[in-house]
Amino acid sequence: MRLAVISDIHSNLEAFRAVLEDIKKVRAEKVISLGDNIGYGADPEEVMNLIRKHQIESVMGNHELALMDPSYLRSFHPHAGKALSVNSKLLSAGSLEDIKRMPVRLVRRDCRFVHGFPPDSVTTYIIHQPRGIITSAMENMTESIAFTGHTHYLGLYELKQGSLKIHGLDKWGVALDENRRYIVNAGSVGQPRKGEILATYVIWDSVRSIIVPRFLEYDNQTAAGKIRKAGIPGRIADRLVYPEGGR
Repeated sequence: MRLAVISDIHSNLEAFRAVLEDIKKVRAEKVISLGDNIGYGADPEEVMNLIRKHQIESVMGNHELALMDPSYLRSFHPHAGKALSVNSKLLSAGSLEDIKRMPVRLVRRDCRFVHGFPPDSVTTYIIHQPRGIITSAMENMTESIAFTGHTHYLGLYELKQGSLKIHGLDKWGVALDENRRYIVNAGSVGQPRKGEILATYVIWDSVRSIIVPRFLEYDNQTAAGKIRKAGIPGRIADRLVYPEGGR
C-alpha cells in the first residue's frame, strides 16, 4: 500500500492542488492529513472542499483547535491570529462542523497520526522535546510508526533498543526496519520552513517498507498574492516566496 501523509496545508490552495496531482501520479491508495488544513493562507473553504471531495481523513491541528477554542487562540502570534480571523470568515458552516469533528489522533495499519506529538498532543512540537521525552514516547507507542506535523520540517526519529537517532529526509527516502520504531515528521504542504519554499509531504510504501518525501514546485506567487489581498499580514506571504522570508 502507498499512503500519502500530508500536513499543514494552511489554506494554500495552489500548493494543495499540486500535491493532489502528485499523489495521483505516484498512485497512492490513501491520503491522511495531519491537520492545520486552515490558517495562514487565503483559501480555507476551497481546501476543505477538496479534503471532502477526496475523502481525506484528517486529525485536528492547532490552528483548527484555535478556531474552536478562543482561550488557546490567545497564545498565537498576532500575525497567525489575524490570519485565522480572516479564515474563520471564509469558512462555511459545513466546513466548521467538519473541523469540530476532527479527532486528535488516528490509528490506521499499525501507524499513529497526530498533529503534534504522540500519543495525542495537538500542540506539542517534537523539535522542542528533550531526547529522553522522545525516547519515552516512542517506547510507549503501540504502533511501529507515528506521523506528526506541526513543525513544518521533514525529519525521521528512529528508536533501536532504547537508542534514539534523528535523521533528515532527502528525496531518496529512508528504508524502515520492522524491528525499530519511528516518528516521521511530514513537512508542510502550504507553509514549508527551514529555508524551503517547495510544497512537501511523504509517501509511506508499506510493501517496500520505505518513507519517501516529495518536493513540489507550485504557483507560490499566486498564493502569496491572495494572502496579501485577503488582508493577512504580508510576512506570511513572504514565507511562500523567499526561503527565509518573514522568519
